Amino acid sequence: MTDGLVGIFQNLADVLMRENEALKRLDFAAAVALTPAKEAALADLVKQPKTLTPPLVALGRLLGSLAAENQVLLERAIEVQTRIVRIVARAGAPRPEMVRYGGHGGRAPSNRTSAMALSTRA
Repeated sequence: MTDGLVGIFQNLADVLMRENEALKRLDFAAAVALTPAKEAALADLVKQPKTLTPPLVALGRLLGSLAAENQVLLERAIEVQTRIVRIVARAGAPRPEMVRYGGHGGRAPSNRTSAMALSTRA
């Protein structure tokens, strides 16, 4: 039973290490591609009875460390993706001078100064 658990722990650790490396490279496609393997490894772990032996405790610490790193990297990936979405949204937004106030088809306000003629008589 313990050998099976060690294999499951090692498999999950391997998947987390590969995902963490992909996230460090900002290779989100590779990280997402590992999702089914990670879910399967976690499902296998949940199905097992909880028998702790020294090798499992050591692997558990490794998994805890990998999971903590994975959380940090996933948060960073979400932050990067959020920035990209904001950049794309700003790029697609209408320019301010094209925005019409009130929606009545009125003329758009201009940021340019109009020409002005000055006359002085002495």
